[in-house]
Amino acid sequence: MPESRKRKRAAGPRRNRVTGAFAAFAGQAPPRPPLPHILAATLAVTIPLLILGAVADATHLAMLTPPMAATAALIVGGPDLPLAQPRNVLLGHLIGGLIGLALAVWFGGSILVGGLAAGLAFGAMLLLRCAHSPGAATAMLLVTMPPEHPPRFLLVLLASAVLVVAAGLVANRVRRLRYPAYWW
Repeated sequence: MPESRKRKRAAGPRRNRVTGAFAAFAGQAPPRPPLPHILAATLAVTIPLLILGAVADATHLAMLTPPMAATAALIVGGPDLPLAQPRNVLLGHLIGGLIGLALAVWFGGSILVGGLAAGLAFGAMLLLRCAHSPGAATAMLLVTMPPEHPPRFLLVLLASAVLVVAAGLVANRVRRLRYPAYWW
């Protein structure tokens, strides 16, 4: 067999792998939801975060707002996802909070320890069947920015998670979406 023919034959499977890797670019994004759904989702994420912002100002715990924003977006944007279920939200943030606080006390605050806290928290969530990625962010934040009063922080954290779940319940009922898929 001539050399040029061998090269063409060998290039075929390689080209298919490359083409296959980029096949997702040929797909289409999902359709835009109806405007009433978009408005309800926007309100469902914004209103509890405004309330949490007021609580953050009063308690000086503004750092918990970013993980709660991610939680609200998960609940409203993907109400059927396991990450968005009440069990995962509440336990995920609690586990992240406890592990973050423990590592902050034991090792002090640093980005490296924060990364360790986030990883350990997510591993614990998987072990306990309550994965919630914003809970890993909570763990990292607690190491990098430890609160002055950890018990008060944990209470505010859990109350915030309950508020976001309640807002998700209302928003998803208004949009006629089933939430939660399971409670516990």
